[in-house]
Amino acid sequence: MALVVVAEDNLDHQRVIAEVVRRLGHDVVVANDGRTGLAAITKHRPDLIVADVDMPQLNGLELCQAVRDDPELTTIPVVLVTAYLLPGDPRLSATGAAGVIGKPFGVPELSEALRGHLNALKTPHVGHSLLDAVLDCVDTGVMAFDLRGRQLLVNRALSDVFGADDPGAPVEDVARRHRMRRPDGAELPAEEWPIWRAMRGEDVSHVELMTSDPHGRPHWYLVNARPVRDQDGRIVAAVSTAHDVTTRHRTRQYEVCKNKVLKVLSIHPDAPDVGDQVLAAIGGTLGWPCLRLWLADEESDMLRPAAVHNAPGEPSLPMPTAIGRGQGLAGLCWQSGDLIWVPDLHAPDAPVLPEVAQSDAYRSGGAVPVRSGERVVGAMSFFSRTRQEADPALGMLLTGIAALIGAFLEHRRAEVLALHLAAATDEYMALAGHELRTPLTSIGSYIDLIAESSPETPFSELRELFEVVHRNSTRLRELVDRLLDVAGLESGHIVLEEEPVDLTAVVTEALAPAGAGRDITIRRNRMDDVIVPGDRKRLRQVVEALVSNAVKFSPAESTVGVSLVDRGHEAVLTVSDTGVGVPAAEQPRLFRRLYRGGNARHTGIPGSGLGLALCRVVVERHRGTIALSSDEANGTTVTVRLPK
Repeated sequence: MALVVVAEDNLDHQRVIAEVVRRLGHDVVVANDGRTGLAAITKHRPDLIVADVDMPQLNGLELCQAVRDDPELTTIPVVLVTAYLLPGDPRLSATGAAGVIGKPFGVPELSEALRGHLNALKTPHVGHSLLDAVLDCVDTGVMAFDLRGRQLLVNRALSDVFGADDPGAPVEDVARRHRMRRPDGAELPAEEWPIWRAMRGEDVSHVELMTSDPHGRPHWYLVNARPVRDQDGRIVAAVSTAHDVTTRHRTRQYEVCKNKVLKVLSIHPDAPDVGDQVLAAIGGTLGWPCLRLWLADEESDMLRPAAVHNAPGEPSLPMPTAIGRGQGLAGLCWQSGDLIWVPDLHAPDAPVLPEVAQSDAYRSGGAVPVRSGERVVGAMSFFSRTRQEADPALGMLLTGIAALIGAFLEHRRAEVLALHLAAATDEYMALAGHELRTPLTSIGSYIDLIAESSPETPFSELRELFEVVHRNSTRLRELVDRLLDVAGLESGHIVLEEEPVDLTAVVTEALAPAGAGRDITIRRNRMDDVIVPGDRKRLRQVVEALVSNAVKFSPAESTVGVSLVDRGHEAVLTVSDTGVGVPAAEQPRLFRRLYRGGNARHTGIPGSGLGLALCRVVVERHRGTIALSSDEANGTTVTVRLPK
């Protein structure tokens, strides 16, 4: 039984930590601040110290240093608990702490972490066998089971990574917890687990297997297993060793990733989607399902999405049309010019966009700056489903790949811009031609019918033909007017008024007629009182366009949700529907002029493809951002953020 001193000024957190220590079968002494904690440590000489980083009198870092400076206390391991610093912060590692536990934590995670540190306190004592002492000294993992499949021993090299099992744990439970897989990620059947094969009499050598620690981080091992026989040659037990080859595997993986990126840039340098191909090569090799490449727009001093990769079947994250310096992972990376790691995207102080923090799709992420010479011209952000700690080797790889992208952009910028401009111009002309030709065809053909009618034909028989001409000419005029409106806003020729706008009143007024005619329910999930600076008429246009889209693409008798939330420094407007959704590949283009999703065009849903383009321009002119998140199963959510 060990004695643990817990120094934590938050009494709720202190009680939880103390209770977990007691449930693990150990004694605990608590202290409400750093100075009291140091006094308790000096008095009781505990086996383990658990200290919060942010405490009055003496913070956790200072407490740790004081313990290290005292010759009589310096060997006592310290575990730091932090919500103030990220677990990967160099200031934490510089203290020599035995471990770091990030807040927020749950009881299972806290128990697992403290169990590992408490188990690590076990040292050879009088009567401790020489074999056990040797096994605890080696870096290779060792475990042994008797013929009934009950665990006889596991050494520190494995228990420090995966936690210790209860004595006599059945091999099925150990295998289930370790979840051994083949190097390609395929589940390893229980009968092929090396220890089982050894129990059947096999000698197993150099089998490469993959498993994950309690945090979901992958590890690769070369596994050997041998049967243990008695003097009569009968199998009485089996022993297995596991040599950690994660570093070697990662090095090989990083080399493959670099080669794939070089191959894309050499074979397809002029392809319009070369950025998407580069991100797909990185994501596919490193197992990251979501990556984004952001490039700086010098005129607006904003980052804009240049490429995106979402692995098939993986959820997409909201994609803002632009982000500013210091906003989210990419914006902060662009501003600082440094590689950023965020092991836990849901930590209270994680530097991510609110949409990312609210999503449960991904666990960790980061961003690497893209440089052109000495200038930072963009950032590449990445997201992972498992916890991703800072890895120096991976950081060097990403920095090198980002340098390749920056050099590629520098040398090919003119050609790429010309290609993109030509492609965008062709696409725009095709879209504009389609939207203009459709009403013109109706006008021309119906005028021909009128012209070919007999002079004696009564006007009453021609009225329906004239109505078609009038309806399409009105549509054509409105289309041209909106095109000119969007172009004028983008160029800055149309000046916005700026005055305090009651955004709550604007949203309320826009919702009144929105669901009429199709039995659509408009649900106000939340409606805070918000005042923002801006142009009331233009902001009304944005709300009407977003709600109109949501209603238009929703099935009859469904619900459209609208919320307006005051975040202090910004107002957040969200409009969500349960309609047809938009394929992930089309989402980045939805804010372009005249672009309409394929499922909207092909299902006959009316529209001009100018609503979201107008929203984007108006929101950006108000120094805000607009993002869309959608899938074809659950509908679409559009989020607008306006500074106050």
